[in-house]
Amino acid sequence: MGAEPIVIPPGQGHHHGNVEFLARTADTPRFTFGIIEIVPGRVLEPHTHAEEDDAFYILEGELTFVFEGSTATAPPGTFVLAPPGALHGFRNDGEIPVRMLNIHAPAGFDRRIGLPG
Repeated sequence: MGAEPIVIPPGQGHHHGNVEFLARTADTPRFTFGIIEIVPGRVLEPHTHAEEDDAFYILEGELTFVFEGSTATAPPGTFVLAPPGALHGFRNDGEIPVRMLNIHAPAGFDRRIGLPG
């Protein structure tokens, strides 16, 4: 018998701060998957991940991504991938919250930010 599928109804993920995790390290070692909400004025300082991809897909609102030496405006429908070692951060300069999908691969992001389980 194979592994059991995981089905998460809307809003029933594992919440930690502004992140709702739908796939955790406890579910698969391959990636974490979550929905992140970024309030207006919020800034995430540029940083890197040495051994993981960090991917974003904007659902609502608009972010400004900051990279080493450049920026990119990310309205709904924009996909951004920061591969291992790529300096990246973002800010919400708008007036509405940003909702985005986020994948970290391999898994471990949820545990690093303190999600129990």
